[in-house]
Amino acid sequence: MNIMRKTCLLCAVLLLLAGIAFADRSTFDNTRTRVAMPFATPPTIDGFIDIAGGESWVYAAHAVPNGNSYWTFRFNANAEDFVMGGNVTSGPGPYGTGDCDADIWVGYDSQNLYVAVRVIDDFLCSDSAAANSANGNTWEDDSVEVFVDGDNSNYPTRDTAGSKPEGWSTGGQYVVTINNAYREAEAGNPGYGPNAAWYGRSEMDASGNMNFEFRISLAILGNPKPGDIIGFDIAINDDDDYGTLENQYTWAGQTHVEATYGNLILGPRSYTAPKVSAAPKIDGTISAGEYAGAQEINVTHYTGNYAMADEWELEVGDHDWSAWAVHDDAAIYVAVKVIDDIIVADTAPAGTEDQSTWEDDSVEIFFDSDASDTRGRVSSNLWEGQYVFTTNGAWRDNEANNPLFGASDDWFAASTVGGGGYTVEFKVVKDSLFEMKDTMGFEIAVNDDDTGARKTQLAWNGYPHNEATYGNITLSPGGVGVAEWALY
Repeated sequence: MNIMRKTCLLCAVLLLLAGIAFADRSTFDNTRTRVAMPFATPPTIDGFIDIAGGESWVYAAHAVPNGNSYWTFRFNANAEDFVMGGNVTSGPGPYGTGDCDADIWVGYDSQNLYVAVRVIDDFLCSDSAAANSANGNTWEDDSVEVFVDGDNSNYPTRDTAGSKPEGWSTGGQYVVTINNAYREAEAGNPGYGPNAAWYGRSEMDASGNMNFEFRISLAILGNPKPGDIIGFDIAINDDDDYGTLENQYTWAGQTHVEATYGNLILGPRSYTAPKVSAAPKIDGTISAGEYAGAQEINVTHYTGNYAMADEWELEVGDHDWSAWAVHDDAAIYVAVKVIDDIIVADTAPAGTEDQSTWEDDSVEIFFDSDASDTRGRVSSNLWEGQYVFTTNGAWRDNEANNPLFGASDDWFAASTVGGGGYTVEFKVVKDSLFEMKDTMGFEIAVNDDDTGARKTQLAWNGYPHNEATYGNITLSPGGVGVAEWALY
């Protein structure tokens, strides 16, 4: 059992001993975190995840422009329990690729929370709960379970009977099987149907994968608002022998125990950068007063958005980071301090441009300066895009259409190593950003290289190079920045 699992178990035990739970939608739990992005148009809940047709799933924070998701469960022979991206909570675990792999999308609008799960399973079984039936033994068939702690109260007691309204009055368990049996007893039976409190459907796609779509009314989740954190988990049940359950996988915690669920932020994350009278010196050192008034963005192992790898298998404190942003009349300044015990920069040579910087310890910042929320890479808009700097002074700006790099040019950066990690400072000239808005898309991602190739990437809000998934930054006209989301 690794450090993170021990920590989660300890937290659950302490809560259990306390015997109480408190609603708190502003504090992150030490589990896992993802961001739900707002959907302008609700997806059709019919069991078909219509990415090609432009359904709003493409705007999920973890959506990849090619129609996939990086919020996944995958078989990995090197993982402790053979699952990358989740945990085995029942059974021996998968035997290989395609044995219950999955992709996940989540979003919301003013009325509902939306969840989609694509399951890749080589053997489908649905013999326990009759098709389209209610509250049968859905866990004994191939099925998807969605768990929500709508008030983030972290109720500590396992409740499989739905008998504790103080723990489940704003959420619970919502289940759909591959034959569209459903279960809502552990959510207090709020009502199932296309126009009821919640609805879900499953269908097989052209590739033979099972697709599950859910709509859950925010009203039965206690009406969480943008910026709130709610408890959230996904469980996938795998029945291979037309009998009882073979395996169950969860994203974050234990089923029916709110205290172990992950964090779901109703995003996007937003940040306000104060205006300063004196520009920071871009030397890779954060000196006293340089970012005065700027709130700290603190992204940790538990609260960041992993763009690759499996946070269960990574050590706590290995690539946590903090960032601050300010601006003046001329430019935007971003400082990022990374905690990293092994500093590696062996792929992009020192002082080079547009090499494979992502394979080294490095920081990437992204601007969607015209706030277009474009899906995928942008190649035509000068000079929004990606700016990268490594610990050895290599830089990359190809994805920003190659503006001039230099202390007096379109952008500049510097880094230093020390203090248990490294620091990178950026300056991006405002006149170099395409049709810059006062509030624009913004993203930060940190690459961690320990062995010569990237081990993981830990981002703030969404998926790099997909503007529709970025957070927001507002350039404040005043001197004090006020964060628009609950900082860690």
